Amino acid sequence: MRSEMTPMRNQMLRITRKANGEVFFKVSGQLNAENVAEMEALIAAEGKGRRIVLECTDLRSVDADAVKSLERWEANRIKLKNCGLYIREWIRRQRLEKKSDKGSQT
Repeated sequence: MRSEMTPMRNQMLRITRKANGEVFFKVSGQLNAENVAEMEALIAAEGKGRRIVLECTDLRSVDADAVKSLERWEANRIKLKNCGLYIREWIRRQRLEKKSDKGSQT
């Protein structure tokens, strides 16, 4: 079942939803500040207690806002599966930056 397709300035985010005990979103294309809210709404609609997996094999492009969201979602127990290495590294750096910011505030 295809949940959403959002054209964004010649770029597209395609989200395909499957459910079989866990909710599985296949995220393809570009995830950016313009469409993160759409992904947030889909995740929120699933409700608490459901295991959510984001399949990122076909996620080709992300921006800084998307990375912040991916990091936050993963911290909230959403599984990010098959992220590209550059996305994984960017998430890791975002997490380190967040920890650094918290440490400097205390």
